[in-house]
Amino acid sequence: MTPQRAEKKVIGFIGLGLMGRAFSRNLIADGHALVGADPSGEARRRFRALGGRPLPSPREVAEAAEIVFLSVPNSKIALGTANGKDGYLAFAPGKAPQMIIDTTTSDPADSRRHAALCERKGVPYLDASVSGNSAHVAKREGTFLVGGDKRAYRKVERLLNSMLSDCVYCGPSGAGASIKVAVNYLTSMGRCVIAETLRLGLRCGFKRDFFLEALLRSRAGGWQQLRNMGPRMIRQDFARPDSTVDVLAKDIQLGLTLAARVGARTPIGSAGLPLYKECQKSGYGGLDSTALYLAYLDREKKDRKRKAPRR
Repeated sequence: MTPQRAEKKVIGFIGLGLMGRAFSRNLIADGHALVGADPSGEARRRFRALGGRPLPSPREVAEAAEIVFLSVPNSKIALGTANGKDGYLAFAPGKAPQMIIDTTTSDPADSRRHAALCERKGVPYLDASVSGNSAHVAKREGTFLVGGDKRAYRKVERLLNSMLSDCVYCGPSGAGASIKVAVNYLTSMGRCVIAETLRLGLRCGFKRDFFLEALLRSRAGGWQQLRNMGPRMIRQDFARPDSTVDVLAKDIQLGLTLAARVGARTPIGSAGLPLYKECQKSGYGGLDSTALYLAYLDREKKDRKRKAPRR
């Protein structure tokens, strides 16, 4: 994709993990000056190596940048970056950023609380969750799902469209976060479906590559998630995560929480959550999210032990 031209700005990132660095690398390549903060020394070192300027606190990022992006593990942490003497809303008089854009996968209720905090300080806030992982972001692929004031959105629409291949304005504060929770809820359950189907075929005695090829050549082969994740699962290639088991466990829980809040029924998600928890308990949380496959292998091992004749 050829990015749209956007006016060069000083841009700040609070959170310099996989997503924050992927965005930062592209923005620096586009000619923007980048400042950032992260509690991890290693994350700050990598950010500096990209050409960014690490700063000690979210407050200093807000004071140095025109636009501040948040990219942290969850919405409670995002809210925490706003508060306190080093929070980004503690900026000195006359040094307020023009806008806060929160790319964190958030509880929509937290997004609305966050927007209210920023409104009290006179700073526009957009929840701009990202559909896509860090590998997609690195290639400028994916979709911003944006909630908040539409006039504020229009001011940064060109910038957002230079960062990802698509951008959808979803409605008032929390709307983007709500759609993102639904998207991630679907894809978290999709991993369960793929792993379960692969184990079914292999337990039938088919060789792994043959079975995967047959699936991909069938009507099911049009499912992009199967094409992306099936090979990693069947070859147990879980290193170099694009998104971890821990992240997807958070995502499916967010979906269940939102569903309970709005009165939606969740029999499939409720069955899938224990698989993610089993992975975390077994120490797989930091692996790529396709390592959910290991939960099925572990259950099969337990089944064999239970069925083995006692001596």
